[in-house]
Amino acid sequence: MLESRVFRYCVYGVSFIVISEVAYRSYVWIKYLTNKAVASKEICEVIWTNELTQSCVSKHRRFSSNPAATSSASNSPTMSELNRIVKLPSPMKKSQLECSNPFCAAYNVGRLLEFIDSAKHSMDLAMYTFTSYELAQAFNRALKRGVLIRIISDHEMAYSSGSQIIPLTKSGVPVRCNSNTMFMHHKFCIIDSPQRNDVIFKKQNKSTKKCYTRGLVLTGSLNWTMQGFGGNWENILISSNAEYVRSYSNEFERMWNVFSLDMKVPSSSSPK
Repeated sequence: MLESRVFRYCVYGVSFIVISEVAYRSYVWIKYLTNKAVASKEICEVIWTNELTQSCVSKHRRFSSNPAATSSASNSPTMSELNRIVKLPSPMKKSQLECSNPFCAAYNVGRLLEFIDSAKHSMDLAMYTFTSYELAQAFNRALKRGVLIRIISDHEMAYSSGSQIIPLTKSGVPVRCNSNTMFMHHKFCIIDSPQRNDVIFKKQNKSTKKCYTRGLVLTGSLNWTMQGFGGNWENILISSNAEYVRSYSNEFERMWNVFSLDMKVPSSSSPK
């Protein structure tokens, strides 16, 4: 009788372990297929900035949720008054913004923030000039999520007035710059490149199948500056095309190896 009861308990225990393992592996596989299905929906967008980008600024100031910002902004001249951008409206995401202007500056910045905030594992940025505080804050949020970030910038513009490269370097982001007289004039960002993520997963002993990601590349003529987003004729192409992502990722990796020395973090005094 006792032996029969022990045998029965052993069978129950083994059955529970087997069922649990099958359920867990089924969950992982379904999650992988779901992520792959979502990732298979290709993204292809173009953001344009032009003489109409600031035409809706007064509307956004009027409906701003920040009275202080609205007050100060209302006293600021617009691009059309000075032929240059002085102040951008607060960035808004698509779900928050109903604007009839297809070139709206608030939407343009907000759209980039959405893509950056969607990063799960890695971001590689090659940017000639980077002074946008809002985008730098999105990078800091990504760091807190554990996203691994690398930046390549121009050796002169990285130290320019208002550069966000230096604060990000102080936050622990590795930055490399060219060391010759040629300009590092690229303006592109790669989010969750499968090639880059595979390297990260191997170092972390993770299975690539459990961490399937869709890569994104953001590229175009626009520097990440206030002038770029609201005062110039510019463009940004956003694509999840695998070939484009692979090509940009390969070139970033090649440049990263060419610019082998990390950027020095400057002291509190400005570089001469």
